[in-house]
Amino acid sequence: MMRPMTKKLLLGIPTVTLSAVLACTVAGCGGSAPSGSPGGSGGSAPVQEKPRAYDSQTVEVAGITYESVAHGTFYRGDAKLQDGFYLHIKITNNNTKNRTFSSFNVHAAQGDLEAGDPLFTSGKAAVLDYVASEAPDELHEGIDLSERPDIGPGETVEYVYFWAPKTAYYGPITVEFVDAYAPAKNHEAMHFDTTGCETKEFKAAGGVADSGEKADLTGIDCASYSIEAADGYTLDSSDEEREKANFFHDETGGRLNISIFPRSPEEEVASLEQVYEGKETTTDQVEYNGITWLRFTGPDNGHTLFATAPATGETVRVSIGWKIDWDAAAPMMEALKLK
Repeated sequence: MMRPMTKKLLLGIPTVTLSAVLACTVAGCGGSAPSGSPGGSGGSAPVQEKPRAYDSQTVEVAGITYESVAHGTFYRGDAKLQDGFYLHIKITNNNTKNRTFSSFNVHAAQGDLEAGDPLFTSGKAAVLDYVASEAPDELHEGIDLSERPDIGPGETVEYVYFWAPKTAYYGPITVEFVDAYAPAKNHEAMHFDTTGCETKEFKAAGGVADSGEKADLTGIDCASYSIEAADGYTLDSSDEEREKANFFHDETGGRLNISIFPRSPEEEVASLEQVYEGKETTTDQVEYNGITWLRFTGPDNGHTLFATAPATGETVRVSIGWKIDWDAAAPMMEALKLK
């Protein structure tokens, strides 16, 4: 292995700034109190305890070494009222040729996972969203996140990744490093934990950490309908007030979305027929739980169904992605109860 040469892209983060923004990283989310205290017995002066050194992690994938430099939480602003997760890493190219950022992928997800877990690329709610646009300047000072330069043989560059969970989540987080050319076999993982790492801004804004109950939800109960995920489906996201629910089909990766629309089922179907005019489509009726649904099948074999909720008069729309065939979608239609 050739001797690495560090390419100084990072200008450096001031020590004072680090002490503030890396509280969770260096001191373990709150740190440890100094030993001794003023006024103690014997009148001895307090002994200042040195901050705990950062516990770096290192993995190697396809001739590239990834070393964690810092990690922790950051506040996403009052509009989001949520904390995100960041990871500052050194990337060293041990190959004999240049490597680009596009030659590897970096994913993050909630939980203590193994590298190669299908959850990382599933689109499920536990997958963290990449939010570089929200990155606080002090956490990537000297690093232009819009530039991802080639990494020459033996060179080391530094980069900071910023992610956000779907809810105010604090707990185990796994980051996966994947070789883009052979993802099925070349991957490694680092493990972190943000338990108790709420930022002071999050607390000051009145944010409430996710108790974990949301992660266990399997359905939704709103004014117009209720549904529990059928076997093989996972609730990805939901909003009871807006009466929206998005489900993920585990086997195919397809999506099934439920929402409400202002127009009648007949008007909604007519609109779709107009959109796909000249293409092969079909419209028929199916019945589930005493409700007759208008079913529109598009040219890609995706299905969209409409029916009126008796209790509210709202039109409930079920959109079924083309990856999910009708046999696989039927259990969800059986589980869907209009009020």
